[in-house]
Amino acid sequence: MRSEWAYYEAKIPAAECQAIIDKVLVKELETGTIGHTTTTTVNREIRDSEIAWLDRVDPEFQDIFRVLDYCVDEANDEFFGIDYNRQGARSLQFTVYRAGGREGNHFYDVHQDTPLFSGERPTQRKLSVSVQLSEPDAYEGGDLFMEKVNAPPPRDAIRKRGSIIIFPSLILHGVTPVTRGTRYSLVGWYVGPNWK
Repeated sequence: MRSEWAYYEAKIPAAECQAIIDKVLVKELETGTIGHTTTTTVNREIRDSEIAWLDRVDPEFQDIFRVLDYCVDEANDEFFGIDYNRQGARSLQFTVYRAGGREGNHFYDVHQDTPLFSGERPTQRKLSVSVQLSEPDAYEGGDLFMEKVNAPPPRDAIRKRGSIIIFPSLILHGVTPVTRGTRYSLVGWYVGPNWK
């Protein structure tokens, strides 16, 4: 592996980011959960956010899936070399982090998107992707951070609207509390055979 993360600065046009936000906000939002398999739970001490799901087969969102598939494939070929299924993410999670949420400022404590060993399923999350949908000055806090990496990703670049960051799903990461405004993002996972 040549890098612990890769990013595409402002890859998605601002108008497309806003269109995604506008389309999803008409849906009913759910409370964000934690967990890696079929057993998920709400735990606001670890994660407080709202979510909605975008389905790959929904014609309204097929363009964003195409862009992410291309970026993930390219980043993996260039930096990671991870064995994963190249059919793309099945769905994307639209995530809302607000200041002054139900239990306080929304956040997501440090976590991994997949466990290292999992015998429950023949596949598991291998690559994680996050898309910044908000303008960087629309909120304060809400920074994506990584732990136990050689160097953190460049904060200003990955906060730019339309920026995409990709990293192996084993990397410890989280989102700091939003202290003003609202942060909108998309996250997705590309699966593959269990880690060896």
